[in-house]
Formats: sequence, C-alpha cells, structure tokens
Amino acid sequence: MSSKKKIFIAIATFMVLVLLAKGGSRFFHKAEAMGVIKVPVTAEPVQRRLVEETLELTGDVRGMNEARIYPKVPGRLLRKVKDAGDTVKKGEVVALIDRDEPALKFAAAEVTAPLDGVLTRYFLDLGQNVTPATPVCEVAEVSPVKLVVRVTERDFPKLRIGMPARFSADPYPGLVFHGRVMKMANAMDDATRSADVEITAENPGNKLKPGMFARVSLIAASRPGALTISRDSLAATGNTTRVFVVSPAGLAEERPVKIGEIKETFAEVLSGLSAGEQVVTMGWHNLSNGATVTVTH
Repeated sequence: MSSKKKIFIAIATFMVLVLLAKGGSRFFHKAEAMGVIKVPVTAEPVQRRLVEETLELTGDVRGMNEARIYPKVPGRLLRKVKDAGDTVKKGEVVALIDRDEPALKFAAAEVTAPLDGVLTRYFLDLGQNVTPATPVCEVAEVSPVKLVVRVTERDFPKLRIGMPARFSADPYPGLVFHGRVMKMANAMDDATRSADVEITAENPGNKLKPGMFARVSLIAASRPGALTISRDSLAATGNTTRVFVVSPAGLAEERPVKIGEIKETFAEVLSGLSAGEQVVTMGWHNLSNGATVTVTH
C-alpha cells in the first residue's frame, strides 16, 4: 500500500471518530434532557442554626488592677517571702529588705502587698540593691481579669461596650472562657492604626494568669435560626453565587442565592432558599438546569 493511501485512510478514520464523538455527546445531552440518564449527586437539606458575626483577635491576659511594689527604705533584697504565682492579701509581707547602713543594726524592712491578688513577678534577684524608686515585685488582681486586644480602625466601629466575647488560653485546650467589652480607647495609634480594647472576664479557679496569651472572638451579631447550607454547595459565576436544588421530581434546579456569613463548614443564606430544600453538595459540576439526578445519600 502506498504511503499516500495510508495517509488518506488515517485521515478518514480520524474524521469518522470525530463525528462519532460529536454525535455521542449530542446523544448524551439529549438523553439527559429526556430523563434517561440520572446524574449521581449528594445533597443536604437547608438547615436552621445559630450564625454569629465575629471578630477574631489575639490579646493578653492582665490583672484587673496591677500594682508595682516599692520599698520604703534603701538596701538589698534579703528575702522573698512570697514567690511569683502565690496568692497574697492586702498588707501581707511579700519580701524583706536589708537596710544597708554601715555600723548600724536595723531590723529588716518589710515590703507589703497593696491589694489582694497574685504576685506575678519579681524585678530583682536576692542581694540586689534597691531604693524607694526601685520596684521589687508586682501584684495583680485576678478575679476577675481583663484581656487587652488590639482592634484595627476598620473593625473598631463594629464594637460596643458590653459586646460579648469568648476566648481560650493555650494552657487549657478545649476550655472556653467568657467576657464582655468594658473599655474602648478614645483614639487610634498613629503608627499601627489600631486601638486597645479591654474585656473583663470571670476567672473560675484563678486559672487565668497575667501574661497568658489569649485567642479572642468578639461577637458582633448573633442570629439564631438562620438558614444555612454546606459550603460545598456554593458555585460562583462572576458576581453571582448559585446552587443546585433537587426538586421533588428529581430534577436539578439552578438557583441564584444571596450569601451572608461564611464559616468553616457552612454558609448563611439570606435569600433564594427555604428551609428543608435539598441542595446538591457533590456532583453539581456535572449538572445543567433541568438535569435528572439521583441522590446517593
């Protein structure tokens, strides 16, 4: 067989395959439209649940009131009567100062706590010199405590006094603490374009200690019973978000929807769906409006 004849046969075979493919594709879509082929999908109903608008922030735990303690006389730090982390009462002795007066014998001077709380830290080691201008240690009230978070100028208008907050601290995984916004700065920091916000929180068992790192959620709004769907349902086309709803007749209905808050596993639906409607979560990439579907689970 000549080479020209072989080339001709190859081209003819290729054209036949193309025509068959086009015809098969038209047949598939026609069959799908007639309900002969059912596209397998998974679907979940539109559900009502609590939806919250939150600001996710980080901050530091601090004492509700904090006080540095200064000695009344100069000398050397002789003894730490209380250690960092110990609970103290107002007026209780926390440290002793050896009055450094040559040729004179004085009793050690007492350093006392100015308030009830926890001794959070010492600024000096034993034997170091002190003066009445040298802080020896710090005491903080820890029941309740306060959290200090930094909020950007974009989010600051969303805040209000009394806004609820929840937070966690790394030493207590899985434990959630609760508080409320109690104070907001009156001015922004020029360098960071942010401002401090203080949250007051109960401290059960005095678990929270000043200096701990906290992950904070400020709850800007709460909507019980909001309509929600799985995030896997969402398909975006340009500026439009759409989903596929499975009708009682088993047909796919393409539906534009308006979405509110989007969370890790679900999205809030503001309009376009009703509670209980079945929305396709997997397989919607293969659907067209009016396609016949079979829900696998």
